[in-house]
Amino acid sequence: MHTLTDNHALEAAPLTVDRRFPAFATDVSEKSRQTLLAIAEGLTGEPLAVRLGISRNTIQDRIRRLRLVLGCPAPFPLSELVARGYETGAVPPPARTTEEAPGLGRKEAALVPHAAAGLSFVVMAERTGIPLPVVRTTIYALRERTGAVNAPHLVTRLRELGLVTPAVDRKV
Repeated sequence: MHTLTDNHALEAAPLTVDRRFPAFATDVSEKSRQTLLAIAEGLTGEPLAVRLGISRNTIQDRIRRLRLVLGCPAPFPLSELVARGYETGAVPPPARTTEEAPGLGRKEAALVPHAAAGLSFVVMAERTGIPLPVVRTTIYALRERTGAVNAPHLVTRLRELGLVTPAVDRKV
């Protein structure tokens, strides 16, 4: 049974959830920055843990904190976390290589900005209208041509090769 005051209290205090995430590169600790850089180089799992000298559970904790600080909710792929790290300045952009960038086909050129943003295959297919199987095979071929070992490393390689220009003053 509700009284008049109960109803008034419910109307006066609407339920709102504050979902803002900090967007400052200074919020990323040096240890988390090292973890993100190692992921950007293509390391995962046990090799990542060995390189950093920490357990896999500690890596997962650092990734959880990075997701919060950089504004990447959990279902997002690690490649988007790496892309956000570059865009926010949490990690320094990779140095441009002197290698010649591979020539891109029409579909590859359409997918490169999305791959550099770290988006999943499904999201790339939705945004470009390219069928999902074609997106998969095109991105796998692009990984092979650029020498990337996984999606987070592809984000780095696309920037190193100059196929993607960094976003200027982009807000997260």
